[in-house]
Amino acid sequence: MPQAVNNFCLNPVRPDDAAALQSLYASSPRYFQTIAAPIPTLEDVERELESALGDSRRQLEFIMDGDTLIGYLDLKFDYPQVSDVTVNLLLVAETHQRRGIGAFVMNDLERRLSGRVRRVLAGVFGENPGAALFWEGLGYHFSVDARPILSWYAKHFDLQTTSGRELEASAP
Repeated sequence: MPQAVNNFCLNPVRPDDAAALQSLYASSPRYFQTIAAPIPTLEDVERELESALGDSRRQLEFIMDGDTLIGYLDLKFDYPQVSDVTVNLLLVAETHQRRGIGAFVMNDLERRLSGRVRRVLAGVFGENPGAALFWEGLGYHFSVDARPILSWYAKHFDLQTTSGRELEASAP
């Protein structure tokens, strides 16, 4: 079931959504330049989705504005530890950035996770001061230095249940 976020909607990603995700990646070249990686091909994205959707701990969501794909959220539950959720990627299309969409999505995610997780972690690849400022602005704190590849930011929460995976069965 789609989940409303402000004026936006989060829809689960399906195995046949590779072309849509690859199109989003292609419309976000600055992100891939920042992390010094080529834009993934359709074949790369098909393999990425097959792997991610085959992992019961992963949850992938498209951020939609009506019928328009404007972003992507990739989560991994119980990673790196039980009761953690890692944001593998929060990507908003370049044409929709700086409008508060990422903050709305994360605030909604934190609401959905409330009481279910101990902490949320976000990885920042390479030298990406804009991403670091984004996470810090949401109350995340520098947590682990794995540079030059990755820096981790974390936000701690009160845990009331045993598994963040319960999010999948709940609806706002």
